Amino acid sequence: MYLTVYLLLLAPAVLAAVGPRLARQLAPAAAARTLAAITAVAAASTVWGLLVLAAGGLGRIAEVLAYTRPDPAALAAADPVPRTLGVLAAALLSCGLFRLVRAGWRRRREMRALAGLRALPAAGDLIVVADDEPDAYALPGRPGRIVVTSGMLRALPGDERAVLLAHEHAHLAHRHHYYTALGEMASALNPILRRLRGELGFAVERWADEDAAHAVASRALAARSLARAALAGTGRGPATAPAYLRHQVTARVRALQGARPESRRSAALLAASLVTATAVALADATSALNRFLEILHP
Repeated sequence: MYLTVYLLLLAPAVLAAVGPRLARQLAPAAAARTLAAITAVAAASTVWGLLVLAAGGLGRIAEVLAYTRPDPAALAAADPVPRTLGVLAAALLSCGLFRLVRAGWRRRREMRALAGLRALPAAGDLIVVADDEPDAYALPGRPGRIVVTSGMLRALPGDERAVLLAHEHAHLAHRHHYYTALGEMASALNPILRRLRGELGFAVERWADEDAAHAVASRALAARSLARAALAGTGRGPATAPAYLRHQVTARVRALQGARPESRRSAALLAASLVTATAVALADATSALNRFLEILHP
């Protein structure tokens, strides 16, 4: 357990460093799914690694031993975790979970604040808001809505509006808000994962860009629409909703000006190997924790 737990605690830093590099070698849809898997296992490693360390250390303090009354020989043979380290792990886990709950509450509050938009008159799933600031975003939920300001509609000609609407439709169709929520929650739990959050947000925007380019059958038109929208506004829409003018717009325009990206098989295999190895470490740590708990409760 001792070695496996420390590998779990090291895994988030490794995944946060390697994951974005691998994602840039994948097509946007594959990159988003890969980053989501990497982010999920990195967050799980954070929680489980700290939990196992906390259990191993706190399980040896006098107050716990007086209650559980384990076999001394079996306890001595188990992997040792210093009590101080157990206390530190428990404190770090508590802080991370507090930040996670706070981020979840904040996101829920922001989504509730946007709920009133669904009551506005809509043309299909499109809601036009009277606002001179050019902006557009996908409002998830039931029903999902595409919110576009009047300023954005004035800024784009008809063919470029079609790109924007196709982009936001892609966000709703692929439920991209779950990807961005995962990144937000994981980075709240463990700040080391903030880079993964940013890369995941970029990947879902690139995914929607590629879907929009395919829908209008023109990468040049998609690039022109995004560039014109970026010049017209700053995209200060709600942080909880996937938005057109967010996440490295210049890099997205440049990508649309090039050929449609393809995934490198080697990058996909390496990413799958990292996720699998981390999952194996999680399973091993779980098994070791079960054995330790059996010692505490003979």
